[in-house]
Amino acid sequence: MMQLALIYGGRSVEHDCSIAMYNNVADILNNTPNTGISPVSIYYISRCGDVLRLVLGGDIVPKHDEFAARAEMHPLASLAHLLKSDGLFVFSLLQGQDGEDGQIQALAQFHGIPGSFGDKTAAMLSADKYLQGLVANRLCPELTPIPMIHIIQGNLEAGIAEALQHLAGPCVLKPNTLGGSFLTECTDELSEGGLRSYSERIAPYDPSFLVQRRIFGTEYTCGVLIDRHKITALPVARINNPSGFLGYDQKRQTGSCSVEFHSIENTLQTRIASISTQIVREFNLHTFGRLDFIVDEQQRVYFFELNVVPGLMTESFFPKMLAKAGFDFCHIIRLAASNEMYQRRGEEFRKMETSRIRYYGGASTVAS
Repeated sequence: MMQLALIYGGRSVEHDCSIAMYNNVADILNNTPNTGISPVSIYYISRCGDVLRLVLGGDIVPKHDEFAARAEMHPLASLAHLLKSDGLFVFSLLQGQDGEDGQIQALAQFHGIPGSFGDKTAAMLSADKYLQGLVANRLCPELTPIPMIHIIQGNLEAGIAEALQHLAGPCVLKPNTLGGSFLTECTDELSEGGLRSYSERIAPYDPSFLVQRRIFGTEYTCGVLIDRHKITALPVARINNPSGFLGYDQKRQTGSCSVEFHSIENTLQTRIASISTQIVREFNLHTFGRLDFIVDEQQRVYFFELNVVPGLMTESFFPKMLAKAGFDFCHIIRLAASNEMYQRRGEEFRKMETSRIRYYGGASTVAS
């Protein structure tokens, strides 16, 4: 029986999504027979940064409200010690800040906490939409870059001037590091006043934002699974979005958008799957992820973003792609644990070998 800990919540605009993911995972683990997976500890990071912990002792996995009523509270500074003392594989349901920005990844890597967290560099890069776009477009010449300007709050005047000079017509404004399309807006025409007003709205949440030319076309999403060095693209899904704009509100309205698999042209599916595999390999994802694209009438493919921890709610896109490929969530957990065991062997060896290096007057030696 595989024993593990779950962690969710976080100080993020995606906090509620993480709770919904946890509740769905609780249902799956409680209602699926013979999974061979036994959650032992549950961790929750509150919006204000407190840690709640519950040791199950063989009980079923409680939903969030019951968990919060039964759990013990700990300071955030104790999280590493608690996870380390458990000695369990930790499956993370944290999204956005705390979950996908490199912080929990660095903590786990430094303290040697096994889990699905993945590489800290990959997480930090994927949390920055501007940088991940630059890297993805450089890696894949078959992508068409979206014209965009990165505006930093500390250099607002220059950023606004550059956006007005180089971009015209319909544009999309989005925070650079926030997830869930939070505060993402579209506008028919840029103006200095509009950009200043948008800057003020996002300033409490993000130190920079993107101004992108709005691409009109069809959106696609591609999930991936990583098994050690083998990367498998899940069936590419077309996103049906009647509103034509998939923002924060649209993502949270039940039935506002859906995905379909049967009507995607095979050549386009192959292109998107190939691009996704290239990006994921270079970003060094741990076990799974999801990449979003848009394709215009000329069949040009534009990269939107990479999600290190895609949504795992019942209605989310990734579980639908997973099911289409014949997998379930328990497969993800087992695969993540297998990947972590494999990667940790190499990481421990590298740490041991690196610690033996000594430098004397510019020359290096290997300590015996």
